[in-house]
Amino acid sequence: MAETAERYSDLDKAKARKWFEKARKTREQREYDYAIESYVQGLNFWPDAVEEGLQPLWALAVQRQQAGGKKPGMMDSMKKPTGGKDVKLALGNAITLACKDPTSAGGLETWLKCANRADAPEQIRFIAPKLLDLLRSEKKTPTARLKTFRDTLTDAGERSDSTGHPNFAAWCYDEALKALDLMLVRNPQDMALKDEQRNLAGKLAIARGKYADAESFRDSLQDEDSQKILHDAGRAKQGDSTLESVLAAKRKAFQDNPDVAANLAGYIEALLKRERPEEENEAVDVLSSEYKRTQNYSFKARADDIRLRQLKRQTRTAKANADKAGTDGARQQYRLSRMNELQSEIDVHRERVGQYPTEAKHKYRLGLALFAARQFDEAIPVLQAAQADPRTRTQCQLLIGRSFFEKEDFGQAADVLHEAVEAYELEDNVKRELMYRLGLAYAAAGEQAEAINTLSRLVRSEYNYADGDARKKLDELKAASKQA
Repeated sequence: MAETAERYSDLDKAKARKWFEKARKTREQREYDYAIESYVQGLNFWPDAVEEGLQPLWALAVQRQQAGGKKPGMMDSMKKPTGGKDVKLALGNAITLACKDPTSAGGLETWLKCANRADAPEQIRFIAPKLLDLLRSEKKTPTARLKTFRDTLTDAGERSDSTGHPNFAAWCYDEALKALDLMLVRNPQDMALKDEQRNLAGKLAIARGKYADAESFRDSLQDEDSQKILHDAGRAKQGDSTLESVLAAKRKAFQDNPDVAANLAGYIEALLKRERPEEENEAVDVLSSEYKRTQNYSFKARADDIRLRQLKRQTRTAKANADKAGTDGARQQYRLSRMNELQSEIDVHRERVGQYPTEAKHKYRLGLALFAARQFDEAIPVLQAAQADPRTRTQCQLLIGRSFFEKEDFGQAADVLHEAVEAYELEDNVKRELMYRLGLAYAAAGEQAEAINTLSRLVRSEYNYADGDARKKLDELKAASKQA
């Protein structure tokens, strides 16, 4: 995701930049169609390249249109299908078609849907506002397209939220709410839309509460005095007195109007801003009270998230102390802290699976916690059930394969990982980790030829993968094969 660790290797980026440079040169020669194709080829390697890929590509699309470039016709659409299993190919085709008609809402909508299928967050962030501007400018409210926009952004937000990326999730929910607002302009008495608006606003409030972001404060403050306080809070150096004022303002707003979701969200964010245990505990108490009052489980879930964050922080502190002290006592304290954190995660996510038995994302989080706690026999069936969600299916397969490997069932590990490699269509770090784990599983299972073949493919893709461990393992296998 946009908030995740690096998804694409330096090799991927180098390949992309060669195509971007080719696109730049062909654009200067006014070979617009070939330049678009070159940008798309580059984005195949590095889909998140905004400044080097997406922005100049969009400028090129506008330039081509102004120069009288031909819009794509039926034959173009047939030659460049945007459906099918190959999400990478579909995304590239969607980008090409959209850039040949940048004012077509249909083209941008297809690009957005394909970007979501391919889990390309920066492309979603790039194209969604452009599509919404087009829809907003139409004389007649485009209800069907607004529904598609809302559904796509909600889906992207839920995926990001379930995989631990609340910042992007909040952005997606906010965009989806904008589409809902436009729909409500046409149907202001539609109670179903209003219910959906409240539910989505609740998801947005919870996602925003998962990170300390001064920008989210700016959005939620309404009156002039609060805006003035917030201006101070946004300065580079935030003094305790200013933060105290912000907190006091947010507390008062909540106490005056506790039923306004934005007031609760702002109050909780203010309490979490300084990561002070006493203020975090106050946030937990407030959320727990709201849960008891409303029986809305999302409040309890938010309180549990805060507790888990506290435990993670305690574990990091214990690890730092252990690394610094180097004593058996400090190391034991770290192990106990980590065990407590993992058991709490398991308890929380097990409860959520009970609350939402049909939502695979909670099973995925439970399986992830069980795997981290090395409870592999429990983790495997939970992760197998979580595969029902295509958004986390590949990660589930990876963890199932690794669980079998840790249980020394190397044949099963190889079978699961082989299926995952064959099904995964992108060439990114996820694919490389799958291949790396598959190569190790083949080697441990005694299938030396398969191990050599798999690791050779990996090394051709990234020579020094896993700090060179993949290459070293490959060399060892080749040497052993020659001796045999």
